[in-house]
Amino acid sequence: MTVPEALAGTVYEAALGRSDGRCECDLKEPGNCGLGPVKCHPTGQQCYERGAYGSPLVVAPADPEISDRDAIGLPVEKVMVLCRGCFVRRRNKAEKAREARNQAALFADALFPSDLLGPTGPTGSEQQRDAA
Repeated sequence: MTVPEALAGTVYEAALGRSDGRCECDLKEPGNCGLGPVKCHPTGQQCYERGAYGSPLVVAPADPEISDRDAIGLPVEKVMVLCRGCFVRRRNKAEKAREARNQAALFADALFPSDLLGPTGPTGSEQQRDAA
């Protein structure tokens, strides 16, 4: 059985080496942590937070829609280093967007169910009108 590189720690170490041990969150890039246009990182558009003893840096998929389970097999080119604050904000932002998409799909299906709509024309048969 082969151990995925992520579990062996090689992807984590390579990503930390690439980022020089700093958070790679950039508000100008897609997949950022979601700080709004008014609020920025203390260092500007890009977060340069270093990991600390109590809150180490996290390696996460560059695409926030990829689950943590699927991220185990990703190569170092498809992951990014994030501080705890950016990681949590990014995860919450992705969860809210996913929930909004699910709600929109649910309402679209509930308001306009394609399988319940009959053909255009008269609204009902004589039997249906008599029953009402």
